[in-house]
Amino acid sequence: MIEEKRINVDGIPCLQITCGGNPRGVVLFYHGWTSMKEYQSVRGHLLAAYGYDVLLPDAVNHGERGPIEYEEEGAYPEFWATIFQNVREVQPLLDHIGQWLPDKPIAVMGHSMGGFTALSVMTHYKECKTAVAINGSGWWDESERRLRASLHIDKPKCYPVLRGQIAAMDPYEYTYRLQGRSVLALNGGADTVVDNAAETMYMEKLLNESGVDSRFITYDDVGHFVTTNMMGDAIQWLGEKL
Repeated sequence: MIEEKRINVDGIPCLQITCGGNPRGVVLFYHGWTSMKEYQSVRGHLLAAYGYDVLLPDAVNHGERGPIEYEEEGAYPEFWATIFQNVREVQPLLDHIGQWLPDKPIAVMGHSMGGFTALSVMTHYKECKTAVAINGSGWWDESERRLRASLHIDKPKCYPVLRGQIAAMDPYEYTYRLQGRSVLALNGGADTVVDNAAETMYMEKLLNESGVDSRFITYDDVGHFVTTNMMGDAIQWLGEKL
């Protein structure tokens, strides 16, 4: 029987969803910008129905951690700050998973901002065996430029610092760390929020330069959404890699 409960991991509010049996693995799932863990609960339950236990954290500036005015132009640096904080905070979540379900393989997954997060977590934390990024990007520097252009946002005053932070954590610069592991990218072909060109170039680098076990799927006429087909492909991937 699938069960869901609220927990707190080192100050990070989370939903913990258990499949009710011996799980095939654990999925650490990150939500997107303006979202929260509760909005991803149905996806967590779907993953649990296929035999995975799931941990869904609230990102800073979201859910129980206090929403902000997401649509204000001044919020753009906070988008990136939230991703950086997600990555900095992952170690206690991985420690919790290790205590909760020792010796179970870990996948990291996310949508949109959560997809950006998942690919960096995968890059910088070897505990993760595979990653699934939906409408995200593994080339942050390129995506940063494209996001500002599509949203008609001027460079913020903090831009030099922001560029330095992006460079330090950008998955594109560290693809060699992924050897022996795997990455699945799922992107809407008609996504006008996160331009999938940067993800295309990132995945090409994984395949052609870094020799990473990877697959890139785009879905014609799909915008910035998570579709049933995307979740089906993600579950199939987890079944192959975990």
